[in-house]
Amino acid sequence: MQITDPVMVRSLVRDEAATYLAPFLHEDHSVSDAAELLHLPLAKVHYWVRSLYDVGLLEIAAETRRKGRAIKRYQAIASEFVVPAEVLPSGHFERVMRRSNAEMTDALIAAAPEWVLAGDFRIRASSPQRGSQDRVGRENAGQETTTHQSGCRLRITEDEARQLGAELRDLRDRWIARSQDESDLTPYQLNIALAPMPG
Repeated sequence: MQITDPVMVRSLVRDEAATYLAPFLHEDHSVSDAAELLHLPLAKVHYWVRSLYDVGLLEIAAETRRKGRAIKRYQAIASEFVVPAEVLPSGHFERVMRRSNAEMTDALIAAAPEWVLAGDFRIRASSPQRGSQDRVGRENAGQETTTHQSGCRLRITEDEARQLGAELRDLRDRWIARSQDESDLTPYQLNIALAPMPG
């Protein structure tokens, strides 16, 4: 469903909106059911449900009468929301990417300081015309958490760039499908980017 209403758009582009909408995009849930499913505090889920309901993104799907307050079950008004680019706040994706890159840097520093802060700097060349620089961890600096960060420049054709982009999306989607968001497993941040260098 396309959303262009400014109030709804503001709600959808909030940082955690997708998390709190997720249970209700599939089926109806009570607030307590959603909190249990998301492993999040009831008060926080209640705040978000009320907010999303007030702007019209959630509706009451069922209501069970009982002594005291009735139990309401909410459902999203659609199974998917799309905000067209022309109604997004100016610079939305740029802000999201900058924040994501900063979060990744912070996560890497926290998880592997011996690699990020104390890794050795290396320059080498795979050919007489191809130099590269990177960091390498020392063998005796035991890294306890699995991390990876790398970047490189490639000289490839536009068709090869399209092929690489498709492979990266497939890799991302495969691991998203394997991810158990509702579990107590450690969340990992994954950033993948590909872009031509500015002239």
